[in-house]
Amino acid sequence: MRWIISHQSALEFWRKAHADEALAGKRLRATNPSAKPLNVKDLKNENPWNHDTPLHVLVGSDNARKNCRGLHCHISSGEFPDGSFIQMTQGLAVSSPELCFLQMAGELSFTDLVMLGYEFCGSYRLDSSDQGFRGDLPLTSGARLNSYITKAAGLKGRTKASRALRFIADGSASPMETILTLLLILPYRFGGYGFPKPQLNYRIDMPADSEKTAGKPYYICDLYWPDGKVDVEYDSDAYHTGPERIANDAIRRNALISVNVTVVTVTRMQIIDTQSFRKLAELLSQRLGKRLKYPKKEFATRHASLRREFFPKAPKDG
Repeated sequence: MRWIISHQSALEFWRKAHADEALAGKRLRATNPSAKPLNVKDLKNENPWNHDTPLHVLVGSDNARKNCRGLHCHISSGEFPDGSFIQMTQGLAVSSPELCFLQMAGELSFTDLVMLGYEFCGSYRLDSSDQGFRGDLPLTSGARLNSYITKAAGLKGRTKASRALRFIADGSASPMETILTLLLILPYRFGGYGFPKPQLNYRIDMPADSEKTAGKPYYICDLYWPDGKVDVEYDSDAYHTGPERIANDAIRRNALISVNVTVVTVTRMQIIDTQSFRKLAELLSQRLGKRLKYPKKEFATRHASLRREFFPKAPKDG
C-alpha cells in the first residue's frame, strides 16, 4: 500500500520539482488508491518536500479516509489508466501531470484550467519569485493529455478537461505568452478574438544561401501561423532592451522578412491596454484573412471579464 499525493498537493509538487528528475520516477501500471486505512506516520516519513498543508491525498474508500489535522483525503473508486501515478519513493506516489490536470478540472475555473494546461505543456512553471515563474522542461503535451483523458472515461472532471484541451497549445515559454495566445484564440463567448491556434515557439530554418546574412541558421517565432506566415513576437521588457538586443532583433526581423514571414511585435503594454490590443487583433485579421465579427457590447463585457481573470495573476514580465 502507498500514499498518493493528489490535487493541489500534486500541482504544488509539479511546480516545485525539476521536470527531468520527477518524470524519471516509475509510472505505475493501473493502480487504484488504497481502500484500507494507511498509517499517517508513514506519510510523514515518506514526504520530504514540505508541502503546504493540508496535504491532499487520494484514497479509494470512505474507510480509508483519515480525519486528522493537515490532511485532506479525496475519495475515488474509479478505474485509473496505466501511468496515472508516478512512484517517488517506496511508500509514496504522486498523480501524474495528466491526472493532476484532470483533478484540477474540479478545482479551477475554466480559464485557469486552460492556463494550467499551457504551463504543463510549456517550458515554464509558476513560482513565488519576483518574476513569477521559472524555466523548465514540459511536463506533458496536448497529445498526451488528450490520450489520457480519452482513457479516463469514468473519472471526474473529464468533460471540462476535454473542453479546455481544445484551446491548449504546446510550447509556451512564459505566462505572458500564454495570456497573449488566449486573448487572441479564445472564442468570442469567452472574450477572446477567436483566431485559430498558432504554433508556439516555432522553428523556421533559414535557407543555406542566406544563413550568413541572416546571422543564424534558424529563428524561433513566439506565435506563428504557418498558413498566413505570420509571426507575433512578444517583446518582453526584461529581455528586449539595450543596443545589442535591438540590433539582433532587427537582424532577426529582416531575416524572417526575407523568407516572406510577416513579423508583428507586441509589447507588454499593448497586451495590457484594451484599445491597443484591439488594434493588434485588427492588424492580425488583415494578415490572416480572418474577419472579426462579434457583437460589440456583449464582447466588450466578456473581454473585460477575461482580462480581469488574467492580469491580477500576470508576472512582472517574461
